[in-house]
Amino acid sequence: MNRLSNVHFGKRGGARGRPLALFLAAASLLLFVGLVDAKVQAAQTNPYFSSLKADKVNVRKGPGSEYDVLWIYRSLGLPVEVTARHEHWRRVRDSGGNEGWVYFRLLSRLRMALVSPWEMQEKREMQEKREMQEKREMQKKKKQKIIVPLRKAKNTDSPTVANLEPGVKLLVKSCDGSACLVSLEGFKGWIAQTRLWGVYPGEIIQ
Repeated sequence: MNRLSNVHFGKRGGARGRPLALFLAAASLLLFVGLVDAKVQAAQTNPYFSSLKADKVNVRKGPGSEYDVLWIYRSLGLPVEVTARHEHWRRVRDSGGNEGWVYFRLLSRLRMALVSPWEMQEKREMQEKREMQEKREMQKKKKQKIIVPLRKAKNTDSPTVANLEPGVKLLVKSCDGSACLVSLEGFKGWIAQTRLWGVYPGEIIQ
């Protein structure tokens, strides 16, 4: 009887129970992480804006390195719209409507925007028409420039900080749905949201 009194059954039972408890806790954590990851992926199935993380990005015909390279972006921070996902690849569309697949690690969450890129195409079309006109008239119209004002405040009568040409790349700080606070090379100011490609009309960015 004295020998049996020295045997601690409670401790042996607790030691056996610990691995089971740890296993259940780990399983619960994995399930929670899986649900969160599923929600994140579901939230990103809709189109969203991103930007290029590198100054050289291959754009491929399909979602994989075995597909041909259609073209190469050489513009760090260029805004693109992600329109589809396939494993580690994203289909992107640029301001000109060109689409292709890029590796997901070459995309950044940093929000960038272009000033009125559609006006660049309009300007090219205008130049082509000018070439068909007389030399003097062509030279006169070539001097005309399309500029977009960067203002100190949101209101349209606010002082102009800088005049921007179509295609200028900006860092987007915030947007209130009608105007965006942007910056570039030491300049900071407000620009009409409708003059930017890289943010959605009416989008709020804080």
